[in-house]
Amino acid sequence: MVKNDIMKNYQLTNEEYLILDEKYGDLTQFAAWQLYKKNTRNNHTDDQEDIAQELKISMMKAAAYYKRQVYIEKCLELCKQNAKDKMSIYIIDNLINLWSNRTRHGASKQKFGPYQEDMLEKLTNKLVLPKYRPNKSLSLNLNDKSENKRFKIYVSSIIWNSTRFIGKKITKERTIRTGLTSLSEYDYLQSV
Repeated sequence: MVKNDIMKNYQLTNEEYLILDEKYGDLTQFAAWQLYKKNTRNNHTDDQEDIAQELKISMMKAAAYYKRQVYIEKCLELCKQNAKDKMSIYIIDNLINLWSNRTRHGASKQKFGPYQEDMLEKLTNKLVLPKYRPNKSLSLNLNDKSENKRFKIYVSSIIWNSTRFIGKKITKERTIRTGLTSLSEYDYLQSV
């Protein structure tokens, strides 16, 4: 599944965004302020608000990925409970193994991708009664304390990783920007 597909399949509602912005908006502003402050001498063209908006997009992606993670874990749990035949049990065990090893070294060779997610969805539709099936469009449950703590760590990590990525991009582009002149400087240089 491509990143854009995840954002489409596990969309955030306006209410969810407002809750996320209320909880983590200050963190994005603080991270943007720190990054802007560190790069003032690099001829960086984005202002603090541009950086904060980019971090808020990362926050929204983190929420969509987290919704996907919760959905997949619930599907795996329900399929494991309801599987009766050996083939289904074998497939589910392999999917659980792939899912649990997705962050280990070498996970890129054996990842839980679109094919596995499609297979899991078909198994869920086959094995789990419709009224018990998880719903992709369910809202984030940030009221549960254990889930809230887990999500808080996840979204904070994503925001800080995005900040580092933006900082690296600024550093790489510094050499390009140092040789550039603005249009007003170009006019002045032409008249000399």
